[in-house]
Amino acid sequence: MKRTLLLILCLAAFALMVTQAKLHAQDANRPPLKGYFGYIQWREGTAKDAMAASIKAATIPLASFNVTASKDGRTYTDVIVGQNPFQTTHTPTTVKILLVPMVINIGGQVFSSTALNSCGGSLGHTDLANFQSSPILTPVTFDGGAGAGHAAKVNGVNMGTKTYNDTHRRAEFLQAIGGATSPYGTNYAVTVTPTQTITAATSAGHSAILTGSGCSLLGGLDINFFDSYFRNTVLPAVGGNSTYFVIFLMRDVVFYIGNPANCCILGYHGAFGSPVQTYSPTDYDTTGDFGPGIVNVSVAAHEVGEWLDDPLGNNPTPPWGGIGQVSGCQGNWEVGDPLTGTNFPAIKMPNGVTYNPQETVFWSWFYSADHDDVLQDITAGEKYSMKGTFGGPSKVCPPGGTFPN
Repeated sequence: MKRTLLLILCLAAFALMVTQAKLHAQDANRPPLKGYFGYIQWREGTAKDAMAASIKAATIPLASFNVTASKDGRTYTDVIVGQNPFQTTHTPTTVKILLVPMVINIGGQVFSSTALNSCGGSLGHTDLANFQSSPILTPVTFDGGAGAGHAAKVNGVNMGTKTYNDTHRRAEFLQAIGGATSPYGTNYAVTVTPTQTITAATSAGHSAILTGSGCSLLGGLDINFFDSYFRNTVLPAVGGNSTYFVIFLMRDVVFYIGNPANCCILGYHGAFGSPVQTYSPTDYDTTGDFGPGIVNVSVAAHEVGEWLDDPLGNNPTPPWGGIGQVSGCQGNWEVGDPLTGTNFPAIKMPNGVTYNPQETVFWSWFYSADHDDVLQDITAGEKYSMKGTFGGPSKVCPPGGTFPN
C-alpha cells in the first residue's frame, strides 16, 4: 500500500510538472510585457527644508551640493542620501531601512514574498530571503573574480566590497572621493518587519490578475488606490517613520494606473510628508514576463539607486530623454530610467542564486557637455554608467539620446 501510494504521489507530481511545463511553453510564446518605473516627487517642502530636517536627525541622512552643468551653463542644487562626495573628508554613512515583506491576495491568488518559491531562479527559497542575500543589501566584491560573492569590475576598476547601489555611488564620484579605497560609502541597517497582508477584500476592485499562469502568473494593483494604502495603512502598521527608508517587498506584483490596460509600473520610489518620508514599493520578479532585462533584483537596483541619488524625486537636471524608458524629455536625476531593461553582468551569491541588477547611469551623464574632461574624469573608467553602456553624456533634449564617445 505504501509503495502504491508513493507511486500515485510520484505520478501526480510528474503530471503537475508536465502541466506546468506546458503552461510555461505557452507563456514563453507571448512577447514580453513592457515595464516602466516611476517616482513620486516631494511636494511638502524645498531642498533647504529637507536638509534642515536631516541636520536635526528627523529624516534619513541627506547631503546637498551645487553643480554648474557644462551641458547648459546653469547651476543646479542636488539632494542625495548619505554624504556629500565633494567635501574634503569622507566617512561611511549608515541609513536605516525597514524591509516590509508583503503578502497580496488578488481574487484568491496569493502572491507571497515569504513563501518558498522555485520559479525564476529562486531555488526554493523565499524571495524575502533572496532579497536579503542579494547584492542590493549584501556586500559584493567588484574585482572581476570568479565564484560566489564576486562581481565584474566597474569599467575596469576594482571597486572593492560594497553593496550594488553603494558601488554605483562610489563609482560615479570615484575621483572626488579619493579613489576605490576611500572610506566614503552608504551602509544599511536593515530591520525586517512583521509580514503585512493585503486581503482579497482590500484588493477587490483595485487589483487584477494581469497575465500568465504557473510561474508566469502576474498580479496588478491600481497605484491610484494603493499608493495611499501603503503610505497611510501599511507604513504606520510597521512603525515606519521619516528616519527610515521603507521598502515594501512584493513578489510578482506590479502596478497599473486606473485600468489594468494601463500597465505596468514595476516599482517606484516616493517622498511625502514633513519631515520627508521616503519609501519604495518594489517587485521581486520571478515570472520572466518582462523578458531577461527585468528579473529578480532588476527592479530593486533601479529604485534603490534612484532613491540614493534622488530621494526627493526632484533633483533638477538639464533636459534629457529619447532613450531607455523615456520617449520625451525628462528633467530630473533618475539613474535607472535611461537604461531600463539593461542589466549589469550577473552576480552569483553564496546562497546559490544568480542576480541581475539593472545597470545604472552616473551623475555626470545628466550634467556634462560632450567631451567635458572634468566631469568625465570623475567617474570609474571615465564612463557614464556601471558597465560602460554609456560612453558619452546625454544629448540636449529634444531630441535627446546619448553621445557615443
